[in-house]
Amino acid sequence: MTAFAVVVVQGLSCVGFGAAVLRGLGLGGALSWHERLGWSFAVGFGVLGWLLFFAGVSGALGRATLIAILLVGACGVGFLGRPPAPVHAARLQGIEWTLVALLCAALAFDFLEALAPPADADTLAYHFALPKQFLDADRIEFVPRAVDGAVPLGVQMTYLPALALGGEQALTLWTWVSGWALAGLFYVVSRRFLDRGWALAATLVLVTTPAVVYGGGSGQVEVRIALFVIVAVIAAAAAIREDGVGYAVLAGLAAGFYMAGKYTGLLFVVAVGLVLLLGRRRLAGASAFGLAALVAGGQWYVWNALHTGDPVFPMLYGWLEYPDRGLWDAVHDARFKRAFFEAESAVPTNPFWLLAYPLKATLAASPVFESVRTGLGAYPLLAFPFALAGLWRYRHRVFSHPLGPAALIVMVYYALWFFTGSSQRIRHLLPVLPIVLLCLSVAARRWCDRPAYLFPLGAALAFTVVAQLAGHTLFSASYARHLVSGEDREAFHERTVTGYGPVPWINANLEAGDRLALTERQLTYVIEAPTFLAHPVQQALVELATPAPDASRFLRQLRSQGVTHLLVGHASDGRSAFAMLARALEGVGCAMRLATLETRTFASRTLPGLGSGTGRADVLALTPNECPLT
Repeated sequence: MTAFAVVVVQGLSCVGFGAAVLRGLGLGGALSWHERLGWSFAVGFGVLGWLLFFAGVSGALGRATLIAILLVGACGVGFLGRPPAPVHAARLQGIEWTLVALLCAALAFDFLEALAPPADADTLAYHFALPKQFLDADRIEFVPRAVDGAVPLGVQMTYLPALALGGEQALTLWTWVSGWALAGLFYVVSRRFLDRGWALAATLVLVTTPAVVYGGGSGQVEVRIALFVIVAVIAAAAAIREDGVGYAVLAGLAAGFYMAGKYTGLLFVVAVGLVLLLGRRRLAGASAFGLAALVAGGQWYVWNALHTGDPVFPMLYGWLEYPDRGLWDAVHDARFKRAFFEAESAVPTNPFWLLAYPLKATLAASPVFESVRTGLGAYPLLAFPFALAGLWRYRHRVFSHPLGPAALIVMVYYALWFFTGSSQRIRHLLPVLPIVLLCLSVAARRWCDRPAYLFPLGAALAFTVVAQLAGHTLFSASYARHLVSGEDREAFHERTVTGYGPVPWINANLEAGDRLALTERQLTYVIEAPTFLAHPVQQALVELATPAPDASRFLRQLRSQGVTHLLVGHASDGRSAFAMLARALEGVGCAMRLATLETRTFASRTLPGLGSGTGRADVLALTPNECPLT
């Protein structure tokens, strides 16, 4: 099957699974056809990842199984019903033409990225690397690595059919389609509350937001999780308003899919559940919601618990007993808490900073926030005064408005996220950004009902769009260059993936039976041979965190993981424990240098002028027969 055909079938499969769920819950008739389409894709996206988990743990990730699942899902498209008559373009008026043209430009920019090989570091490290590993093994394999191994991977499971059936091109096209599905869903939901022009404008703001541009075309999960958030929040609001258990179940499924895609989904489930208790049928609605969320998202936590004893490995270390003590220890736990909690908290977790964080994280250039390249844009801050005025004008209707519960869910979620000490990178709030934009836009538009009031809000929106489109254009320049110049995949990766230099030699000389240990995580996906990421903090199978490194233990642990080769850098990694231990093995004859290769490093693939350098890296082969340490 061609890449485009695979993506079309997979998209239809998601729509079919979701439409079947909506029909089964008796909710399809309450939505317009366009709403059913958007909701169906979002729900079906979660269902597809849910089904593939069970296929994966059963060792049935072969092509036949993947094709069968996609075809079964595609058969459900009939549940959508007949589409309405097409909307004629002539109905667009004035500024709406400009907004549609700008949306098409943003769509084209992202399509350029979809036609290029993947280059994002996190995507290459695990978002795409783990699906590739699972396909090679024909099953899901447990990876006892914190943050990017033993984590919920519901979104990444949807990458399996695209990669297996259509190759890398289908995979990048699928990220494009699933990323832009958010735009479609956001628009149809916005049309419930905004006229067409303002709904188009809000959608344009969303798709050009730096965090969306950064993650939408890559394997990053936050953009896709936002699909689940929209469905869960709107369904929960309907459950409160209409006392519908069906809506509560739908909200639970969507929230559960968020839980199956990221640990912060646990906080989201709590937030939605608490707000559902405000409904008249508190017990029935909350119970139905909780059960559905558990069914949709609990499997990854059971999977972790079966392998480590900790459903949120390794965050409950010290509270729970780990059956295999080699998976984690106190030294790694202390380093992990410093690296991923203390080091990623730029402001204290107190009530003042709960309110001030959005302002500081948007305006300050702290490396913890990453707001310069993956921020949420200026529109929320610019629109907030207008929204506040709108809330005051219509203050008597706030709690009865359909978006009232939605806003409350976001506020509860934000408070939970902030006070639980999660990483303060602002892009981690991206899943709830669409609801924030919708609430702000609706409230601001209610106030701006006169031309004199409308102009400043329109100016703020225009400023945001111009600035964000400029950044989007700059981000897409590298992909445009790739297509125009005709450079091949290796040349593109050499230019966009830091440290890529040794990869061609490794792929040409290592075989499937070899296993390469490395510390450059962004090379995991592009190296064809099996790899082992020797991270000093996120894993404990190969000890790199103790103050007194032991070469004998290092060798023993490498061999226990099936490692046959090492990739050791000279500069960036030359003084690390991994590099020193590797040199020690080479010095006593337990490892032999096979090649020394040039590498290139840079601070940004989008702005290479920010700084770059060259270095060297060695490929070593372990030599157990000549090693005195054995």
